Amino acid sequence: MKKNMLANVITLSRIVLAFVTLGLLELKNLIVTAIAVFLIIFIIFLDFLDGYIARKLKISSEFGALFDITGDRIVEIIFWIYFSVRGLVSFWFPVIVISRGIIVDTLRSVAFKKGRKPYEMLHSSVSHFLVASPFMRTSYAVMKAITFSLLGINLLLKYAAFPHVHTFHSATIIFAYITLLQCIARGIPVIVDSRFYLFEKKENGQN
Repeated sequence: MKKNMLANVITLSRIVLAFVTLGLLELKNLIVTAIAVFLIIFIIFLDFLDGYIARKLKISSEFGALFDITGDRIVEIIFWIYFSVRGLVSFWFPVIVISRGIIVDTLRSVAFKKGRKPYEMLHSSVSHFLVASPFMRTSYAVMKAITFSLLGINLLLKYAAFPHVHTFHSATIIFAYITLLQCIARGIPVIVDSRFYLFEKKENGQN
C-alpha cells in the first residue's frame, strides 16, 4: 500500500510546490525569486521521479497514471500562465498548451472508458517514441525545467538591473519555443491514434 501511494504523494507534492513557487515569485524579491527558480527545477525533477518510481517498482495504476498526467497539466499550465502575465512570453503559449491539453485529455478519457490507460492507447512505434519513450519524456521534462528556470532568471536579472536582460530574454524565448513544439509534437500521436477509439462503436456496428 505504501509503495502504491509513493508516486501519488510525489505528484501531489509537486502540485503544492508549484503554487508555493508562484507565491514566492509574486513577492518580487531578488533572493526569494532565486529560491523560486530552484523550486522550479526541483518540481520538474519530481515530475521525472514519480514516473520513474512507478515504473521501477511496477506500481502503476489507472488512478496513478491519470493523476500523474493531471499533475503535469497543472504544473506546466500555471507556469505558462504566470510568465505570460508577467510579459515574458506571449499569451499564445498558455493558450496553445491549454488547448492541446484539453484535446489530448478528452481523447484519452474516451480510450480510458474502453479499458485503455493513457499510454496504452498508442498504436505505432513512432507514437510510443514521441509520447511514452523514456527519452522523449525525459527530454521534455528537461526542456520544461530549463525554460521555466530561465524565465524565472529573467525576473532575477530584472530585479538586479542586469544591463543585458533583453539579450538573455531573447535566448530564453528560443528554449520556450522548443518546449512548446515538443508539447505539440507529443500531443499529435494521441490525436492521430484516437481514431481507433472514437470510431470503434461505429465500425463495430457496420460489421
